[in-house]
Amino acid sequence: MSSTQTHRRIKLDSVSRPKGGEPATRQRICEAALRLIVKRGGVDVPLADVAKAARVSRQALYLHFKDRAALFVAVAQHANDKRGLPEAIRRLRQAPTGLDALRHMVATRATLNPDIWPLARILDSVRREDPAAEITLHDRLAERLGACRMIVEQLARDGSLRATLEPTIAADLLWAFTSLRTWEDLVLVRGWTAAQYEERLVATLLRVLTNTPAPGTSSVSKRRDAVRSQRR
Repeated sequence: MSSTQTHRRIKLDSVSRPKGGEPATRQRICEAALRLIVKRGGVDVPLADVAKAARVSRQALYLHFKDRAALFVAVAQHANDKRGLPEAIRRLRQAPTGLDALRHMVATRATLNPDIWPLARILDSVRREDPAAEITLHDRLAERLGACRMIVEQLARDGSLRATLEPTIAADLLWAFTSLRTWEDLVLVRGWTAAQYEERLVATLLRVLTNTPAPGTSSVSKRRDAVRSQRR
């Protein structure tokens, strides 16, 4: 076998793999797809480009994923695990107070949304052609609503929930304020920084949902001011 042929076999996965493909190759494809999705903002990600970036043939890619929608659903789950979303949810559940949980949710959204947004866009583009993508998006929304209800329940137990506000309405408001669409409007359209998004959203939610006075500055702003003072 020539060196050129050997190099080609190393570069391209064989299409004679067992059905379902190898886990290592599947992960490499997900990684390559994720990089392209983030880089291109969730649009214009053909499977041919994914295969090239993952160093596999188109035939090998289809051994691992039956179609475009199946790939992007798998990438979404891969991204959740890679970016520590399960750990963030665990920390949210273990927050000592409802106020801590609320702040943690907003901070997590400020940190993760830039990477979640392109994935959400591409899932939305394939959801009408694939039931699995539709279910994935629906589950994500339902999970976030469940987290909002958990925070509101904790606020109520702590005595921090605004007395005139029904818990179901409070959870709906928290769900809407922390939605990806709201983040997109404020950060991508209006140009808020991550620090401004976190600070202003926490202050707004404290005023709307709780009987706790909103702080003048968030922890992010306080840290930033401290750094500036040290530089002077």
